[in-house]
Amino acid sequence: MEIKKNFNLRKIAGEYILMPKNTSEESYRGLISLNEVEALVWRNLEECKNEEEILSLITNTYMVKKSDARKDLGDFLKQLEEADII
Repeated sequence: MEIKKNFNLRKIAGEYILMPKNTSEESYRGLISLNEVEALVWRNLEECKNEEEILSLITNTYMVKKSDARKDLGDFLKQLEEADII
């Protein structure tokens, strides 16, 4: 999947945060907080060709039901799309 905007993933005080590289952009809307699974997805987003590959990555890394992972992944990708990041 393609990332449209430049963001850095940072871990600050135990929390994962997506921070834009350029905060002067007109479309800047603040930081995005991620959980551990979302951080894993973010780090592998460009390498994975589609949602099924990302889903496999999640279910192979964490003990989670595929149906739960699919819903959470969909929610996270929707959040990124709404922020015009992917």
